[in-house]
Amino acid sequence: MIKVLRHLNSRDKLALTVFFSLALLCTLYFASGILVTYISSSAAPLEMSKDGTGFTIQVPGFQSKPSAERLVTELKNQHNLASEISSDSTSSGYLLKIGPLTKLEGADYLRDELLKSGYTGVKIIQNCAPGIADCNPTQLPATSNKPAGKGK
Repeated sequence: MIKVLRHLNSRDKLALTVFFSLALLCTLYFASGILVTYISSSAAPLEMSKDGTGFTIQVPGFQSKPSAERLVTELKNQHNLASEISSDSTSSGYLLKIGPLTKLEGADYLRDELLKSGYTGVKIIQNCAPGIADCNPTQLPATSNKPAGKGK
C-alpha cells in the first residue's frame, strides 16, 4: 500500500486526502445524528407523577370495557403508565384516564400518539394539588393541529 502511495503525484495525493476527509466528516455527522436521536428519546417525558399533581389524559368513547382494557394493557407494557377505567357520564360508554404525568410535554406527546392511533376526543386535564378542597381541574387547550381520526 505504501509503495502505491509513493507512485502517486501530488494532485492524486491531494484528491485522496480530500476524499478521506469527507468520508470522516460524513461518519461523524451520521454518528452525531444517532446520538441526538438516542438522547431525545420520546419515552423520557412519560414520567408518572408521584404526588398526584401533573396532567391526566382522558380518552372517551369506549363502547365496551374490554376495548378500554386493551389500551390499558398496551400503555402499561409500552410506557409503564397507570390508567383507570370509569363509566363516561356523557355517554353510555367508558372513559379511560391515564396518568397523572409530571410534564406537559409528555402529556402532549401521548395525546398526539393516541390521536394518530384513531382515538377521538382525547383531552389533557391539569390536576390540582392534593388537599385543596375548592380546586377544579382545568382542561388544557389542544396544542396540536392534527385531525382526530376515527373513534374506537
